[in-house]
Amino acid sequence: MLSKGCNPDVVTYTAVVDGFCRFGKVDQAKKMLQHMYKHDCKRNTVSYTALLTGLCRCGNSLQAREMMDGSEEEFWTPNAITYSAVMHGLLAMSRGKMDEAKRFLEECLNKGCAVNVVNFTTLIHGYCRKDDLKAALSLLDDMYLSNKHPDAITYTAIIDALGKKGRIEEATDLTVKMLKQGLLPTPVTYRTVIHRFCQMGRVEDLLKLLEKMLLRQKCRTVYNQVIEKLCSFGNHQEADKLLSRILKTASRNDANTCNMLMESYLSKEMPLSAYKVACRMFNRNLIPDLKLSEKVSKRLMLEGKSTEADNLMLQFVACGHVSPHCE
Repeated sequence: MLSKGCNPDVVTYTAVVDGFCRFGKVDQAKKMLQHMYKHDCKRNTVSYTALLTGLCRCGNSLQAREMMDGSEEEFWTPNAITYSAVMHGLLAMSRGKMDEAKRFLEECLNKGCAVNVVNFTTLIHGYCRKDDLKAALSLLDDMYLSNKHPDAITYTAIIDALGKKGRIEEATDLTVKMLKQGLLPTPVTYRTVIHRFCQMGRVEDLLKLLEKMLLRQKCRTVYNQVIEKLCSFGNHQEADKLLSRILKTASRNDANTCNMLMESYLSKEMPLSAYKVACRMFNRNLIPDLKLSEKVSKRLMLEGKSTEADNLMLQFVACGHVSPHCE
């Protein structure tokens, strides 16, 4: 282009800088920035952000931060994407860089930089993964003070960390606070709440909270998820209690959940309970898994419950899923 008198503009140069960075050739990306300067092409925020992102990907986040500190001298202004790239890089270097990342955020705030919710949430998530809940909650307070409103992702990260610590009441309060602020729970929020409450065996508290969440954002499979999680934790009694709720819709998802509950009962050597689940499915015009039902039937026979074993297979015959002449 240059040899033919066609001078690249900032967009062209930046694309090449970004390309070098994506392949880990950061030194060549730096040379390209210098090339821009020599050819009187003004480097902008996007150009520098591409380079900083490349440095962070290569584990040179501290160098990227130093470049940001010198942004005024180079006459460019970092934006929220720039901050996010450097902060992600600091967090990725090691969990020991959490405090460094926090200091970086505080410096950005003090300078009046364009720090956004994503920047805060990234740091909060990092502290939650490090099990430093005190620091995460402190940052949440800082968000309010900085007039940066947490989103559902921010809340979900802290709710999960509270649940992991067994602080269910606080997790409940924070979820309710999120709902009152008009934020809609995401599928991840639902999965997080269900996992942590079931893990602690707080099923009644979970159901009350889910009712409030469902008023804000519908989730058709929410009770299926609860049953699946209860089964994974071996809490079959509570799972069985919830079965009537999900059988009201008689959907394919419900059938899958019921089959999983049957399999869970079978693994615990409780074939009669698995049989009862299958019967309830037939009553709602749902067809249990045939191979799984055959296993249940054989286990019932071994326990001397031939009537139930025969009845289970006869129900398949009645609905046309097994030939009457089949052994």
